[in-house]
This record gives sequence, C-alpha cells and structure tokens, in this order.
Amino acid sequence: MLRLNDTLIAESNPASYISESFRSLRTYIHQQVLRHTDRGTVLMFASPDKGEGKTTLLANLGVSFAQEGRKVVLIDCDLRQSSLHEAFGMENTNGLSAYLRGGASSKEILRKGGQELYVVPGGENLYNAPDLFGGERMTALLDELKNEYDLILLDSPSALDYTDARLLASLTDGVILVAKHASTKRESLRKTKQLMDQAGATLLGIVMNQVKM
Repeated sequence: MLRLNDTLIAESNPASYISESFRSLRTYIHQQVLRHTDRGTVLMFASPDKGEGKTTLLANLGVSFAQEGRKVVLIDCDLRQSSLHEAFGMENTNGLSAYLRGGASSKEILRKGGQELYVVPGGENLYNAPDLFGGERMTALLDELKNEYDLILLDSPSALDYTDARLLASLTDGVILVAKHASTKRESLRKTKQLMDQAGATLLGIVMNQVKM
C-alpha cells in the first residue's frame, strides 16, 4: 500500500480500535446495500462543511473493504480542493477532471493504491464541476466501473457550499453523511439531509467522526 502520512490507520494499524470502527461501518454497509445487488455499488460520502474528516474516513473504509478482498475504487469528486491523493502518496495529475473534459480515458485515471484498491485523484481544479457532473461522461464512468468493481466510493465537496454533492447523489446507490463530533451543527445536518432528499438519494446513515473514546 502506498502511504505518505498516517491517515490510513486501517492499513498501518489494523488492530486498533479505530480500525475496528471502520470494520463496523463496513459490516453495516454490507447489510444495508451490498447484499442486495450483483453489480458494483456506488456510495457517496457527504458532509455539510469542509474539514469534517470525510476524506480520511472514506480512504480508510476503502482500505478496509480491500482487506476483505473486495475490488474498490475511490474517486475524488472534490474538483475544487482535491485531497484524496495525499492519503495514498499520489500526484494529483491526470485525474477525474481530465476524464470529464475528455482529455483522458477511464483506464488512464485509475491509480493502484493496493492489491484490490484503486484511486481516481481529482486532478486540475475546475470552477464548472457541476456542469460536468451533470453530463454523460460521469454517468458513463460509473456504469463502467460498476461492471468491474464491487464498490465505488465518491468523496464529494461540502454539500452546503456547492451543488456538486446534489448532482452526484442522484447517481449513487446511497449516501452516507459525515459529521464531526462537537463541531457539526445539527441544523447543518438537517439542511444537508434535506438536499439529499431533494436529489432523490437514499440516505444510509450518519457517521459521527472524531468521537472521544
């Protein structure tokens, strides 16, 4: 596994209680979604605001699924401030933005992050990300990946700041909201849930991040 920093606890310390928390979330997703389909499943992780730990959670959950032999793709859909590549020690080049603009193929943007784990970095920042997420290429990419991988996890920008998350939510099989303990406001969560409902997304649950043990 490529790793530049210590954010991938599920890989660096699988015996820790934090890693066990990721396995617990993995089991929940199995029970709620994965056992009901014979194709790949697309899930989006969303949070009301930035800095609530969503990207770190998604990266570790991806590692956890790969550890049990699932074929997993993590996609950085935050094309305004990409950061998923940092957890895996990758360069943020030739990523999702290049694919959406027609400058790269789906195979060219996939980076191997582990034996069963692949990462699609965000790539170049784009101001018109909503226009591209609503286009045919994003839908085509997810359809292609669902035929080859068990699980596709989308990391979205903050739901209350941009429309990106709402557009992406409509392309998924489910959405998980991420909140930061003692930081995320209840009203912000309520508004985010309302936006996901408006997008027609299936809300699978809320993960409370950084809870003191």
